[in-house]
Amino acid sequence: MEQVLASSLSGYSVMTTTGSELGELENITVDLQTGELEYLRVDPNGHDTGGFQETDDGYVLVPADAVSAKNDYLLVEPESP
Repeated sequence: MEQVLASSLSGYSVMTTTGSELGELENITVDLQTGELEYLRVDPNGHDTGGFQETDDGYVLVPADAVSAKNDYLLVEPESP
């Protein structure tokens, strides 16, 4: 996948590779020690969470390594049951 500035992704729609819409990218978390991306913080906007971890304030955390493509939306591999 091409390199992309994280700040340019805010507001992108997030969808699973199976076609389920998860919501809109709200923020990205980074490990401050290593600089590695950790999670996409997604506002589910009433959509199914796709089995991903939810925060206490209702956001969905998608592991950054689940991102498989960026087009008009971010495509992520769904969580395994």
